[in-house]
Amino acid sequence: MFIGLKAGDYESFRTFCRQHHIILIETIDRQLMDLAAARIPSTDHHAERERFIEGIIAANGGRASYGTWVYFPWETKVVHLLDRDEYFEVITNRNRDKITQDEQHDLRTKCIGVVGLSVGGEAAVTVAQEHLCGHIVLADFDRLDLSNLNRLHAGCDELGQPKSMIVARRIAKIDPYIEVTVFQDGLTAGNAAQFLDGLDLLIEECDSLQVKRDVRIMAKERGLNVVYSADERGFLSIEPYQYWPDLRPFHGRVEHPQLPREAYATPLAFMQALSEWMGGWHNLSERSRRSLELIGERLCGYPQLASEARYAAGQVGHIVRRLLLGERIPPYCGNLDLADLVPSTRHPQ
Repeated sequence: MFIGLKAGDYESFRTFCRQHHIILIETIDRQLMDLAAARIPSTDHHAERERFIEGIIAANGGRASYGTWVYFPWETKVVHLLDRDEYFEVITNRNRDKITQDEQHDLRTKCIGVVGLSVGGEAAVTVAQEHLCGHIVLADFDRLDLSNLNRLHAGCDELGQPKSMIVARRIAKIDPYIEVTVFQDGLTAGNAAQFLDGLDLLIEECDSLQVKRDVRIMAKERGLNVVYSADERGFLSIEPYQYWPDLRPFHGRVEHPQLPREAYATPLAFMQALSEWMGGWHNLSERSRRSLELIGERLCGYPQLASEARYAAGQVGHIVRRLLLGERIPPYCGNLDLADLVPSTRHPQ
């Protein structure tokens, strides 16, 4: 919720917050200093920066009536922020010129969809934090389990919460001006078209084999680029249907319809089928294969690590940025495995 105060409203607003036990966070002076530094980068112009800040405050009738107050209901907290455009200017300032100002404004018009919010959640936050879009659409039906905390950026106070809401809140805390749309039931046959409408790019990171295949067929029909990165040996898939409309879904590697998870006789059988989306069973690391063989006997789930989830998110962010800025990246399906790129002299025991 966005709140605008008029001159003279602050005392009554502060009283209201105190009565309703709402924490009030006021750091607008520090943010205005950041804005002044962005507009006047030379450290020799300290007095000019001070005059710039004083001018903004005077033009708005005081500190409290400048900018926007943002209410975060899940934390009963209200935070005073710069106006939308000035917040965007400051938060993207140190992207320059790895991302130019014109590119950043172009990216701000984009809409990105993310299906599956484990690795996908890390990817969603990465693209939002880099401001590769102005609108992000999230889909996942799952809720946070304790075993997820070995790799996902969340807290023990969020156990049982929908992953989609956890990710949406993480994005809101970085930049509440980014528009976030949430599909808490995940991606289904009934809502897939609605989910895909208006997207400029799709990040696919879900575990449903049916959804993985079906959403690619729909993306291909729409000329929508798809990026997928698995947290296993740096596996990366780039499916640029916008530029390669004849590319077969998932590079032609998974041609037949996929079975639902419950159709597989054992957890291992499902994981072997899922491994086809990561290059096949023998393309997995030896440690992963050994672990997968113990699921349902000594292990409860697929092994995943925080460092690998972050690496996958970084891969996604890099490719998403380039595709959205118009680079004609060709189809790619392979591994960017750090264990291969940075080999050791001794094999681990």
